[in-house]
Amino acid sequence: MAAWLGALAALLSSAWAMRAVGTGRTTRLGLCVAAFAIWITVSNLFANPSYTSAAPYHAAFLFGGYLFGLRAASERSRIYATGLAFGVALAGWALWQQISQGEQRAHGLLITPAALAAAINLLLAPGLVLIALGERRWSLVAVLALLMIALAASLSRGGWLALLAAGGIAFVFARRARLMVSPAGALTVAAVMLVGCAAGWLLSMTTESTVLGASVATTQPAASFHARLELYALAISGIRWPDAIIGSGYQAFYYLLETGRGAVPSYMGKSTYFVHDDYLQALLELGVPGLAGLLLLVIVPLGQCWRAIPVASPGEQRALVAVVAAIASMAIHALADFPFFIPFCILMYGVALGLLDASCSLTRAEELQLPKYFAPPAPVRRIVVAALGTIGLWILLVPAAAEAAAAYAAKQWDAANGERAAYWFEVARRLDPRDWRYHWYAGQFWTAQAQARGDPASARLADVAFAAAHAANSREVRPVYSRILLHTRLRKFLSDPADAKTLRSWAAHAAELAPTDPGVLAEQVQVFRQFPGEPGK
Repeated sequence: MAAWLGALAALLSSAWAMRAVGTGRTTRLGLCVAAFAIWITVSNLFANPSYTSAAPYHAAFLFGGYLFGLRAASERSRIYATGLAFGVALAGWALWQQISQGEQRAHGLLITPAALAAAINLLLAPGLVLIALGERRWSLVAVLALLMIALAASLSRGGWLALLAAGGIAFVFARRARLMVSPAGALTVAAVMLVGCAAGWLLSMTTESTVLGASVATTQPAASFHARLELYALAISGIRWPDAIIGSGYQAFYYLLETGRGAVPSYMGKSTYFVHDDYLQALLELGVPGLAGLLLLVIVPLGQCWRAIPVASPGEQRALVAVVAAIASMAIHALADFPFFIPFCILMYGVALGLLDASCSLTRAEELQLPKYFAPPAPVRRIVVAALGTIGLWILLVPAAAEAAAAYAAKQWDAANGERAAYWFEVARRLDPRDWRYHWYAGQFWTAQAQARGDPASARLADVAFAAAHAANSREVRPVYSRILLHTRLRKFLSDPADAKTLRSWAAHAAELAPTDPGVLAEQVQVFRQFPGEPGK
């Protein structure tokens, strides 16, 4: 959380320091970005039974990226060069990791190969478009070849298809702009893709998992497709009207999967937060407004560019087509994976939206701006911006402060400084009481204190903390499981331990929340054996 907060601070500071371009009036695309970010945050705060502190940060990365791109459009070449430099580092890390550690698929710092592919495509697609339209810098060609190798090494079929589809969409926009694809450019693009794919294939064949990779290569596509179908069916089953109007809560699919693993046998023993279709996940978690907002973030910029590109200058046309390729790559990849739920991808997509909006606004300013009644007087606008900025800063600072307090408490606990650990654990859970984790951390600490010192007061505090954790997030099994352990293992330290009926109901509830968890099921059997119910019940 602290890293995210620092990244946002650096991003917004950079955007503020840049000279803004355009007319300064709010555009339709800007309103769509702001509305989607606000809906993610507000629905998470007030309508999510399993509140997550990640939601406002994801919204902030999207909106912050948009503001950065909007203000930095005059420096788009430098921004793209910076992005390519980061992409080289990202690709180099992923390839080194694959070579040195024998990884079957490249993933780098982004944990999953699909996330790496989405990030690479956001840089690779516009570069290939620029090459096809006549760019002749060989340094760019070399960088794109490295990115293509990383994309191939990720073995992400969704990433490959997204790149090809983005190229087709970019070609349609280039035709509308009457830009010609040069034969030399087309051959260079084909060579980059061919060399990248060949090198990526050779790399995968020379890793330590060569034999495994060869066997998976023939069986994984069908198995992966079948697993996605199971995830889609489970997500659709979780959409129940009229509750689906506001959604089940950001990142709630994780809990739907935990309770419905019987419908997804491909994910037995594994877990995921993602449906692997961002549009379906948006409908499930953010409801109809969330799905509409995500679709608008794809449709509005493409439609805006379609109208603006015929009257733009040739240089602007090439830039717009390149940005369209980036936007299209992520929008299409989202049909089979989860780029809109990865902070770095969200940030890059927001930057692309801002760059496109600024360029289109300069070309067709009056058409793209909102009516004048959406533009209040400057003093009113400043007050509104200051108020919204203050609220947004508070929403971001509170979970970061709570996480810092919990981390410091854990450090003090490791150092055997129980008094300071207790203080900061309690600070964390009071700073962000909606987040179940801090109540649970405190409960674990007090449980350990009760067990080590035989302290009834610590046992009582542990029980209170676990109850608060379950109240904050009734979908999470760990507070229920921990409370069962407390009331069965440390009963003698509790003044009012749960009776047999209550313990059995807790165990049954834990099994409903995590029906395939071996620890939960074993504890349920133990509770039913140790605390039998009345005869016939």
